Amino acid sequence: MDSIYKHTINISDSHVQDLKQRLSLARFPDELDGAGWDMGSPLKEIRRLTKYWRDQFDWRQSERKLAELPHYVTCIQCDGFESLRIHFIHKKSQAKNAIPLLFAHGWPGNFLEVTKLLEPLSQGGGGPAFDIVAPSLPNFGFSEGTNKQGFAIAQYAETLHKLMLKLGYDEYVTQGGMCILQSSLRALTC
Repeated sequence: MDSIYKHTINISDSHVQDLKQRLSLARFPDELDGAGWDMGSPLKEIRRLTKYWRDQFDWRQSERKLAELPHYVTCIQCDGFESLRIHFIHKKSQAKNAIPLLFAHGWPGNFLEVTKLLEPLSQGGGGPAFDIVAPSLPNFGFSEGTNKQGFAIAQYAETLHKLMLKLGYDEYVTQGGMCILQSSLRALTC
């Protein structure tokens, strides 16, 4: 897949039902008295979240909201690894000379971290306007993951850099939830 394709998020009913079934079968460990958050998430919170995802979360409503975003996919091959299908949001500004912005989510995280910023950043509002590219990192969200060992920070940076080049951006700025990824991206673009 050398081209860039529009992408529609469409999770099958069977996958949603499978998740609900798995959540209903969850077995919870014992918890030390008074541990609170000292030993990870309290059991009370895990039970609350499990119940919410099993009984209350409306995937179809979330899917409809996601459908409003400009989703795309393309394949990127990182040196020494197989070609991976990479998902990304690409919100182009209407402003002339908009600055390309690569928005890299952190761990744990996903492309949704940028959604509240898409309109203000692309419009500029008296400041600079941006063309925003917010990928799902390889192995996260709607991007494929590698089957080979050794895919690390340098490979994430290479993949994102190649994505930006494929979109026609030879120069761009970055925002990242991972400081080390930002350093790697700077090294690739210097």
